[in-house]
Amino acid sequence: MVFFSDAVVAIAMTLLILPLMESVAEGGGEGLTAADWAAEHGDQLLGFGISFVLVAIFWRWHHGFFDRVRRSTPTLMRWNFAWLLLIVWLPVATALSTVEGGDASNVIVYVTTIAAVPLVSAVIHLHVVRHPGLVDEDRPLDPRGLAANVSLVILLVAALALALLLPDVGYLALLLAAATPLMVRVLHRPLARLVHER
Repeated sequence: MVFFSDAVVAIAMTLLILPLMESVAEGGGEGLTAADWAAEHGDQLLGFGISFVLVAIFWRWHHGFFDRVRRSTPTLMRWNFAWLLLIVWLPVATALSTVEGGDASNVIVYVTTIAAVPLVSAVIHLHVVRHPGLVDEDRPLDPRGLAANVSLVILLVAALALALLLPDVGYLALLLAAATPLMVRVLHRPLARLVHER
């Protein structure tokens, strides 16, 4: 399952570059300078960069988390496929986010797709916590992983609200996600206590 997931993530990261490749091909190459192309497709470059970094962060969590998991369940497999579905959908959401003349629906699709990934990651974390036999006894799960996923979901929902309320801010609202480490400090202990009690 881990090897398969790694392969799917690698393909999704590769697909992110396709719209940029198409934009170069559409330019015809004649008289096209790198500076002109970058200026004309700045939004696509930014979308590619943000999405590539996000997928890398999501994969790092997934790889580190499942490195501690030694067994699987059908439910865990289903949630993992839901996570992969979102990762594979992200290149489409990224392409929509950079379409000229788009409206609020483009922002909603992109940000909700990003927010759904850590949401499903949190569900996966909770499922494994409820089945401790799945985890390597010598390498217990880091409870901060759950706090990080929950924090990122909250901040991305706030970013979406900000982007919709202030259209001029647009995707810059995603910078709120940089506050994730700070929010993890706030949520880490309450979430760990709540999960332990449950």
